[in-house]
Amino acid sequence: MAIPVRTLTTVAGLGLTGAGGYYLASSKQAASAKEAATVANAKEQPYVPRFYDSRPFTLLSSNEIDERLRSGQFATKVKTNHIKAIYTNQLPSNNPVEDNYSINTFQNGLIAGVYDGHIGPHCSRLIKKQLPIYMAREFEVSVNAETTEEAISTAFVDLDSDIQQRFYDLFPKNVKRTTEKDIRAAIARQPDQKATEAIINEAINGSCACAVYVKDGHIYSANTGDSRVVIVSQEEDGTWRGRRLVEEQSPASPEWKAHMLSQHPASESDVIVMRKRIFGLIAVGGSFGDIMYKVPVDYQMKVLPFIPYDIYKTFARYHHRIVVNYKTPPYLESKPLVSKHKLEKGDRFVILGTDGLWDELSWDDVRSTDGDEQAAKIMSTWKSKGEANPATHLVREALLYQAVYKNVGKKEPVENEAFELSKRLTRKPSRNYRDDITITVLELDTTETEPVFDNVGPVYETEEVDINVPRLADPNKRSSWLSGWIWSRL
Repeated sequence: MAIPVRTLTTVAGLGLTGAGGYYLASSKQAASAKEAATVANAKEQPYVPRFYDSRPFTLLSSNEIDERLRSGQFATKVKTNHIKAIYTNQLPSNNPVEDNYSINTFQNGLIAGVYDGHIGPHCSRLIKKQLPIYMAREFEVSVNAETTEEAISTAFVDLDSDIQQRFYDLFPKNVKRTTEKDIRAAIARQPDQKATEAIINEAINGSCACAVYVKDGHIYSANTGDSRVVIVSQEEDGTWRGRRLVEEQSPASPEWKAHMLSQHPASESDVIVMRKRIFGLIAVGGSFGDIMYKVPVDYQMKVLPFIPYDIYKTFARYHHRIVVNYKTPPYLESKPLVSKHKLEKGDRFVILGTDGLWDELSWDDVRSTDGDEQAAKIMSTWKSKGEANPATHLVREALLYQAVYKNVGKKEPVENEAFELSKRLTRKPSRNYRDDITITVLELDTTETEPVFDNVGPVYETEEVDINVPRLADPNKRSSWLSGWIWSRL
């Protein structure tokens, strides 16, 4: 998710670390760059940074940087029309990484997605496995292309409904009359405690989802949350253009904010979106999981505080801020924005990226289109920059984009890439400086060059979706919160 604080803070103290080591002067009033910092390497002239920076980092060698940037890369061979190859890379920031991704085929079409988890990784891991199945099941019963967008939307909504339903089914129907003892007993009597804990984690954790379905010369794009899918095209005059295929669901977007407020009484408008976040807390306008923004009012105080403590503590620090303003749920939903794009001869790549990528490419305004255009500019240099995997190329160039500004707050060009990348990759806690970054690049078949799979990481074959996997919850056997609402009033 988006890093909550962009302020460049200063951490006192600094040691000698890294390849060859580096030294930063202790005096914050150093008058010159030489007094401020010196990076030493036995085989090269010392690099003298222009700006003082007291925050610790480890200086990495070029080989160490390459190893870190390429550790999560791989490629996927695909046997579908319109796509040459698929390239993916993931650079973690959280530990464990909360992002995820999926690449599958179904009836000569491609289903690919990136999933930006938050609070923990459990929900995004579930979406990775289940969303392609839910989508494929809907495609199986879709009678024509006109229903494809509706099928995708239904798949998103059904999956989140099942995630919620499994959670509700753990507890008594009449929640209004339950006690802490009743809730704990309901959990304790579940036959499989490990599975029960997983169900609760998957509902409490959240995940955005951005997925594409490529079939019959069209790209269908669906977005729940603030990840992004951008198509990169080359115009006839040689210029490159990047354009997102579907908008984001973000309370920072005036249009989406207006939509959110329209779903609730006007008396709540001052508290639903604060500081461009729902209740001033979560920076997305749609997601899977995040059940604390979706449960009926009674569940907020009668159920959530009494789930296993190790899970409750992941959101306990802000639960009270939800409860005080919680009147007309749900405040989040999984229904995506969906679009359709007909492939054109100038289309070259489709980029699926979690918000960690777009935060890097549009630092001052993550909702702007600047990041889309910058991604296209970066992709135009892929073949000439020496990085075999274009997803890795995007990761590297995104971290370097305005790197001096990100590191020390100065609008200056990068003079020493290894120095600036070392800061971006090693400062701790990493989550204070950047988010998880997950990227999948679809290379389209609009040029005659053949894909090269050397030095791109492990190479896999796409897997066909198995639609015979049962749904997470039986849609014909609903023991839902609605039943509990009725029971509580009998």
